[in-house]
Amino acid sequence: MTTTRPPVLIRTADVAEHFPGIIGLYRAHGWTHAGDPARLRTAIEHSSFAVVATEDERVVGFARAMSDEAFAVYIADILVAPDHQRQGIGRTLVRAILDHYPMDRFHHQVLVAERGAEGFYRRLGMVPVTSYGLTAFIRSSR
Repeated sequence: MTTTRPPVLIRTADVAEHFPGIIGLYRAHGWTHAGDPARLRTAIEHSSFAVVATEDERVVGFARAMSDEAFAVYIADILVAPDHQRQGIGRTLVRAILDHYPMDRFHHQVLVAERGAEGFYRRLGMVPVTSYGLTAFIRSSR
C-alpha cells in the first residue's frame, strides 16, 4: 500500500501563526537562536521577507532575508525539518526568496553558508565571493 503525504505549501510567514513551528525548527537543528525566543521573534519580525513551508499546518521549513529593498539582499536563515530534508523544500524556500528579490534589481544576493552546505548553494547557481576576486568579512562574537 502506498501512502502519500499532503502537499507542502510555501507561503509568506505569519509570525503570530507560525512562530511556534519556526522556533521548533531552530531547536531541531540546535541553533543558538532558539535559546532566546523573544530575541529570535524580534529578528524574524524585522526581517524584510520570510517564508514558511507547511504540511498540514505543520511548519516544515523556514527561510528569511533582510534587504535594503533597492540593491542588496542577505539571506539569513534556511531551515528544513530533519524528517523533510532532501525533498526539495530548502531549494523551494530559497527560490521563493530569490524570486522576491530578482537579480535584475538586487544584484547583491548574499548568504553565509555553514561548512558542508556549499554544494546545495552551488546547485542553486550561487558561487563563492572568491570567484569574483572578492573577499568577504564577518565580525562575530564567536
